[in-house]
Parts: sequence; structure tokens; C-alpha cells
Amino acid sequence: MNHDHDHDHGTTLMPMNTTMNHHMHPNTSMNHGDHNMPDDHMGHDMNHMMQMYFHTGVSEYILFEKAYTSTTGGMVGACFVMFALSILYEGLKFTREHLLRRAAARSAVVYTPSVSANSREQMVGTVEPSISAKMLSCSHVVQTLLHMLQVFLSYCLMLVFMTFNVWLCLAIILGAGCGYFLFGWRRAMVVDINEHCH
Repeated sequence: MNHDHDHDHGTTLMPMNTTMNHHMHPNTSMNHGDHNMPDDHMGHDMNHMMQMYFHTGVSEYILFEKAYTSTTGGMVGACFVMFALSILYEGLKFTREHLLRRAAARSAVVYTPSVSANSREQMVGTVEPSISAKMLSCSHVVQTLLHMLQVFLSYCLMLVFMTFNVWLCLAIILGAGCGYFLFGWRRAMVVDINEHCH
């Protein structure tokens, strides 16, 4: 009877250890269970663990499962894409500010009271629009869409930076510096409240 109890105890420990291994090594256990996964992906998943420190290498997943670099040429191409996206992000910030200034200048001309030189009478132009009219204006809709694009780009760049791959991080930093060099001198000397992730 004790033997049966020991045997049952041993079998109950096995699933617990297996469960612990599933939690400790999710990639390894998942790959053994998934027989439909191609061999090359199984090798990538088993050998590619998330490295939470700066490292150099060419094997990296970049945002999407299909965007996997395994060669030097692939990593160079990915770095060029990140460099271009960082420049685009800086250009997008300048574009939004430029459109905002232009819309503010237009509204100041339309809604500022003017004084006639002959009669010296103060003439009020068009009545200032309501809040709903401002919210539904073409300018605000365009700003909203550009804001959504800016948020998307900024979080994508942040996620790529969080791979801790030195080459990708350098590409993002250099692209942001190049973008600021190209567009930053034109921007107004104000704090940008629309910055995301940095």
C-alpha cells in the first residue's frame, strides 16, 4: 500500500516538474509540442532568447514574425529602414508644427478685429466658430491623423530599440540626429508636448 502511495506521489510530481519546465523555458517546450512548425523556425526559436542587454549580432526579430534577420545583409537593410523611419519621425514632428502654425496664422487673420483707416471704426470680422466646428475642421482632422501616425512610428521605434541590438539602436539614434539636423533648425523654440517615448 505504501508502495502504491509512493508510486502515485511520483506520478503527481512529474506533471508539476513538466509544468515548471513549461514556465521556465516556454520557447523550448512550445517548439517540442508544435510539430507543424518548420525546422528553420524551430531552430530560430530555440536559439533566439530575448537578450535584455546591449549585444551585437545579426539574428533578430524586428516587430513582425516574418521580419527576421539572419544575415549581415539583412541586418544592414533593417538598419537602413530604421534610419529612414527615424528621419521620417522627425520630419513628421516638423510637419505637424508647421501645419499648426499655418492654421493659427490663418485664424488670427480671419478673426482679429480690424480698424478702418477712414472712419476709425472697429470692425469685427466673422464670428468665432463653435467648439464643434473647430473639432470638425479639416485642419484638426489632419492633425489627428498625423498624431496617430506619429504615435505609431514612435512606439515602433521604441520596440525596435528594446531589442537591445547595438546596430539597430545606432541606426535609430543616427536617423533621429539626421532628421533633427534637417528639420530642427526650422522649428519654433518651444517645448514639443507631442513627443512620444523620448
